[in-house]
Amino acid sequence: MIEKNAQGNEEALATLKKIVENADVAMLVSIGIDGKIVSRPMQLQKVEYDGDLWFITRTDTDKYDDIKRNNQVNVIIAEKSYASISGTATFVNDAEKIKEFWNKAYEAIFDLEPDDPRLILIKVNSDTAEFWDTGSLAKSAYNFVKKAVGKEDSIPPGKGTNETLEL
Repeated sequence: MIEKNAQGNEEALATLKKIVENADVAMLVSIGIDGKIVSRPMQLQKVEYDGDLWFITRTDTDKYDDIKRNNQVNVIIAEKSYASISGTATFVNDAEKIKEFWNKAYEAIFDLEPDDPRLILIKVNSDTAEFWDTGSLAKSAYNFVKKAVGKEDSIPPGKGTNETLEL
C-alpha cells in the first residue's frame, strides 16, 4: 500500500499509477544464488495500483529460490513510459487470487492448471519508485522540437517527466 510518504505529491503519484496500470509486462529483478543480478519478464496483474505489484510464478523456479534468499527486488516497466520500482517481495499462497488472475496464456506458460499447488503469487510492496513519463514517441518528439527551435514553453529536463517517490 502507498504510505503517507508519497502524499503531497498526488500528481506524480497519479502519473506513476497510470504507467503501472497501462503496462502489461515488467522485468522482475532479483539477486541470484551467485550474487549476480537477474532480470526476467513477468506479466503484471491487472489490478488498481496501490503500491503493490502482483505476479504469478511456480515454486520450482530459480526466481522463487532467489526471492526466498533475498526478498529485495526491483520491477522495471519499459513501454510508452518508464518506471523503476524497488520493493520487498513476499509469497502469497492464495488459490482464489490465483484463479482471479488466471488466463489461458498461463496454461501455456506454466503448463499447469490454476489449482496446481506449485503455483504461488509474488506480491511486491513498493518502497521507492522513479518514473520517466514520455507517454509516447510523439510527445517526446514534440518537446524535443520545441527545445530545438527555442520555444520558451518547452518542458525543462525532468520537470513533470521524471520524478522519484518514496512510497
